[in-house]
Amino acid sequence: MKKHTFLIAATLVATAACGKKAAPVEKPKAPEAKAAEAVEAPAAVSPVEAPAAATPAEDPLKNGWNLSPRGTSAKEGDRIFLLTQGKDRSHTNPAAIYQLFAHDLGEVKGDVATIKELDGSSFQVGGQYIIAAGLKAGSDVKAGDMVLAEWASSLKHAIVQKVDGDKITVRYTDLPDSWSEDKLIAVKAPKEVTKQKDGLAPGNFAVAQDDGRPVIVLLVSENGDKWLARKFSGRVATFAKAELQEIPLKPTLKAGQQVVVPYVGMMYQGKVKKVSGTRVEVAIDQGVSKAPIVSSLGQVALALPPPK
Repeated sequence: MKKHTFLIAATLVATAACGKKAAPVEKPKAPEAKAAEAVEAPAAVSPVEAPAAATPAEDPLKNGWNLSPRGTSAKEGDRIFLLTQGKDRSHTNPAAIYQLFAHDLGEVKGDVATIKELDGSSFQVGGQYIIAAGLKAGSDVKAGDMVLAEWASSLKHAIVQKVDGDKITVRYTDLPDSWSEDKLIAVKAPKEVTKQKDGLAPGNFAVAQDDGRPVIVLLVSENGDKWLARKFSGRVATFAKAELQEIPLKPTLKAGQQVVVPYVGMMYQGKVKKVSGTRVEVAIDQGVSKAPIVSSLGQVALALPPPK
């Protein structure tokens, strides 16, 4: 009798346990999967997926670089590139990883701009994190021009191959060199293309000094005597304007010429071996790579003359 009682009780306990659903456990992603999301599929962290709930309630002018407030030259309705760390719309953490994604600009009031989301929501940011983008009516963009061009909503660099009305054919210059040629070419609308100009300008690359080492940075906005810029690592910092070296968009290069090229974010001096279109092969002197480094126009700096 005791045996039967025990079996009945055990059955009741098991039945109760089966009737209670366990909370779903999300399987953690492997590190390589996370890296793939960040590099191979920028759309996975694009502004499209950022919910309205992610909008920060704090002052949009508060930042982690002690930047003074400043506005933007972009107007309501314009296309822009925005410095963002994904769903967190704040700019208070200088150690965070930041990307540059395309958005439509809403209302601009003083130093604060409203950014539109595709789901109808919006959030506010300071103007210093905005790169004005898109071609205006009557733009003189033509074949051979260096431009900023959207790729999966992110900022990339390209050269114009053909202009046919509102269809602009570009070839990207900073996508993986191992990709087939057809993946490097796209037809873009005028709002997705931004003509670059030589010098220290938003969207251009420049050489900066980071802890005494020359590095390549992407310029975002000028702030007094400094520039806010994004490093190869994705982290953002300010650099003294006087210490930045411009990188010409289309320098005249020839074999044997001394230049400075990026390799994993660092800048190294070397000699040009071959120039093919926008591709530049450089043998660097420091021995960090036995094979020539393949870079592109817009990232190859002219070697500075030795100090006198």
